[in-house]
Amino acid sequence: MIKTIIVDDEEHCTDSLMRLINASGDALFVVAKCTSVRQAKDAIVTLNPDVVFLDVHLENETGFELLEQLPKIDFELIFTTAFDTYAVEAFRFSALDYLLKPIAASDFATTITKIKQKIGLKDTAKKLEILFHNFEERTDGLKKIAVPTVDGITFLSILDIEVI
Repeated sequence: MIKTIIVDDEEHCTDSLMRLINASGDALFVVAKCTSVRQAKDAIVTLNPDVVFLDVHLENETGFELLEQLPKIDFELIFTTAFDTYAVEAFRFSALDYLLKPIAASDFATTITKIKQKIGLKDTAKKLEILFHNFEERTDGLKKIAVPTVDGITFLSILDIEVI
């Protein structure tokens, strides 16, 4: 499951995005819906999402102000807005995609494909990192294995594994 947060201050836009997510299958799991910069910041820091759908205009603030407040952006960022004038600024924040409202189902499907590919590459990179780590000739107990879980991949130290 890909942990997802929706940040939009308009309920009808959030509802529309939820319909698209629900129709796309079970890959995305919405862990929070936020209507303000403060709510979104708290949710992102607490929930550590894989993907954030972010509206540009949020009450009297912007999605860009939210991003500037975060210590790091380690999630895939999808801007959702009715304005095409913010695209350049969105990609300065390494946005994976920029969807114009109302969001077309075909555009959303393309975005879902991009998300799955990007998340898959991250998982592969983690697996390779552990593989190369394990190839090193260390005897200090730092060897790990990757174990698939519901939330992705968990890395366990070989010394922590007990056979019963």
